[in-house]
Amino acid sequence: MGEHQPASRGRLVGRYEVHDRIAAGGMATVHVGRLLGAAGFSRTVAIKRLHDAYAKDPEFVAMLLDEARLAALIRHPNVVPTLDVVAEDDELLVVMEYVEGDSVAHLTKVAQGAGQRVPVPFAAAIVAQALHGLHAAHEARDKKGEALGIVHRDVSPQNILVGVDGVARVLDFGIAKAASRATSTEDGQVKGKTAYMAPEQLQHGAVDRRTDVFAAAVVLWELLCGRRLFLGDSPAETMSRVLTLPIDSPHKYAPDLPGALVSITLRGLDREAANRFATAEEMALAIEESIPMARSKDVGAWVAATAKVVLEGRAQLVKAVEVASHRMPSAQLSSGPGLARAIEEAERRRENAELPTDVGAVAPRAPIVEEGTALSTVQSTSTEVVLPPRRSRAALALAIGGGLSLALALGVAVALSRGALSPTRGDAPPAAVTLTEPAQSALAVTPSTSATASAAPAPSTTTATKVVVKPPVVPKPPPKKACEIPYIIDAKGQKHFKPECVDN
Repeated sequence: MGEHQPASRGRLVGRYEVHDRIAAGGMATVHVGRLLGAAGFSRTVAIKRLHDAYAKDPEFVAMLLDEARLAALIRHPNVVPTLDVVAEDDELLVVMEYVEGDSVAHLTKVAQGAGQRVPVPFAAAIVAQALHGLHAAHEARDKKGEALGIVHRDVSPQNILVGVDGVARVLDFGIAKAASRATSTEDGQVKGKTAYMAPEQLQHGAVDRRTDVFAAAVVLWELLCGRRLFLGDSPAETMSRVLTLPIDSPHKYAPDLPGALVSITLRGLDREAANRFATAEEMALAIEESIPMARSKDVGAWVAATAKVVLEGRAQLVKAVEVASHRMPSAQLSSGPGLARAIEEAERRRENAELPTDVGAVAPRAPIVEEGTALSTVQSTSTEVVLPPRRSRAALALAIGGGLSLALALGVAVALSRGALSPTRGDAPPAAVTLTEPAQSALAVTPSTSATASAAPAPSTTTATKVVVKPPVVPKPPPKKACEIPYIIDAKGQKHFKPECVDN
């Protein structure tokens, strides 16, 4: 995907904008889309749109709706989640989570074009994660707790997406079969990609979760060997190979593969369903135990490097779509007057926040204007200054606190000047004033009191009075009396108590 020109505003369907196409299949195309909400809320999504030729075909419409219903019941990190279904103006859209990544099919193609092979730990990790996602689909239940019996039936490299986060996700349950919806696929048609179909699927036999295990094993074989397994020159030849062609061991094309991983691959490819792994989870756990798994961080870095051209082009497209995206029309916002005003205010704030800002410019000082003055703009050296409508709560609290501290300091100063201080003659020494404990505490209320008092103009007097604040006198403890023996015995043997030991 090359560079994209700035995207025009997409076509609005419901609350979704449908923009440029990023992928195409036999039944639908996938587009970059935007979910639009109130107050400028938006989110990038992937939107699957049914081809115009099939949009009015009840069978294909039912198939796409089945995909949405089934996928919505599967909640697992290795499954691309379905977010919504929109039917409006002869359009049928399935909205899915947008994942930044690429399909296994394209990643393999790019790697082979560069003469490389998908690293074995990466291939094992991708298939194991896909198997965990398939197991979640196989185990899905309805609202009553009954098993849905979902079988994907189209597991292929095109339907495994690996993100730059290193997580593999299964997508496209468009031809999945649930036991309760079997009528849409019982017309004898062969659906899916024949090169990845299990023999029982090609022969119109009963399919179950082991059918998806076979397809995942085909994907694993091709990633390990760097070549296709069953693909022929025609669909008929491909089907014949799936049913009869001897399956080579991966060791034939990759002799350095671990023996345990080779055995797991061949067991998954057994044409007898009973000989395969019973569940997708069983095969996934076997793969994880066969070799050390690659870290998601390393897989993501490989995806980003391998699909760099595609990802960069898609990122430019997404950016252009986000810039061109418009707000939700007010007519579609069914809210009361109060909520509508709040939404408009939030939208205004969002638009102001997105305005460019000159970070390096130094704004000139604006003239002081009293609060409440009706001015649209105030010119100061060719700069517009917009006055805030009100002060913030924090500034108001600081102003009140500062005023209280100043009033308290002035009150203390007045009390000292009127009562505690007495004027002295010019030839007399400065009077010493001892402050009581409450007065000292009052002076210590704020550290800015002395600075405030010094800034005030001094009263006009003929004599200067010096105020000396004495520190509080702490009484010394009385000396310890030596009265352990409170008496003395004279020469006649009589006791006389010591005067200092007798309490007065």
